[in-house]
Amino acid sequence: MIYSPSFRNTAIQKLRNYLLTGLKSLNQFYNYLDFKTNGKLIFILGWFVPLGYLTVVTICFYQFWVKTFPIISSNIGYLNFIYIILSMILIYLSTIIAIFSDPGIITPVSLTKYPYKPNQLIFFNNKICSTCKNIKPARSKHCSICNKCYLLYDHHCIWINNCIGYYNYKWFLLFLVSNINMLGYGFIICFKALNLQLQSFTFLKLWKLITKTNDSNKITGIFIILCFIFVFIVIAFTGLHLRYIYLGVTTNELDKWGEIEYLIDLNLLYKVTPSINNEKYVEKASVRTEDLEDEIVYISLKDEKILINNSNKDNYEITPIESIVTDINNEYDNGFWNNFKDRVFI
Repeated sequence: MIYSPSFRNTAIQKLRNYLLTGLKSLNQFYNYLDFKTNGKLIFILGWFVPLGYLTVVTICFYQFWVKTFPIISSNIGYLNFIYIILSMILIYLSTIIAIFSDPGIITPVSLTKYPYKPNQLIFFNNKICSTCKNIKPARSKHCSICNKCYLLYDHHCIWINNCIGYYNYKWFLLFLVSNINMLGYGFIICFKALNLQLQSFTFLKLWKLITKTNDSNKITGIFIILCFIFVFIVIAFTGLHLRYIYLGVTTNELDKWGEIEYLIDLNLLYKVTPSINNEKYVEKASVRTEDLEDEIVYISLKDEKILINNSNKDNYEITPIESIVTDINNEYDNGFWNNFKDRVFI
């Protein structure tokens, strides 16, 4: 061990001291920059990702026109040429819109048109944001990176350094679709450019063409590999979000519903009739009384206060929740098409 006396005054101990000193200095430097930027250092650093993405895309587009397009220009056709131009424009347009679009900052005006109400299961009335000190409506969340609360918060996307919420979810989907289009169509065009040079196709001949000929074929081959890999990644991620739309949940709400399912698995979630303090569901718990005996009580999912004990238990019908699918109705799920319209056509 480094802490052993046998390592004292050795190179290992000196290396350890240098590392600890270096880490301490880095942490102090980070705290200094974070203080100077009013706690926005992570958000500022986050701009390197979208700027880097747009830089890489621009370089790839340039290499495509210089290296790949001349190979296929005589066989591309007018419509395909127009489609390539439009696909490239769409990438820039969708990215810029997604970056600068408003996710749904909570304001008195935005709340007047906001359709979602607390379901008293994962969202409750009069919840206060501990940072903004404002009332948090249902399905909203405070983003620690942007330092703002957003309506229908889904997640903070590092690729656009912006949160995805009520007003810009449609632009986020457009950003994903435009990337699927670019990668998928890019794969087809680049593959066609190389295949035109082969009398008969085999993977071995294609590989030799990419690695043994000229720079144009090498770069086009790299495009094929990159497009093939990343198009499936983006398709999978888009499919995941379409599944969330189908289920009537957001990325942020998955953990909340997971906690509810965990309580059901432990047989701790109950429905109470009539509702108490406007709460329809309670959690079963056990407390130690003054007589040092355990008493079964039912506590609030909102703030864990005891709502039902032996003194008022007879006033309520308490029914165990056995399945999140059959016993709980997700009020935010109105079917895939309606969910899609609620998220996109705003």
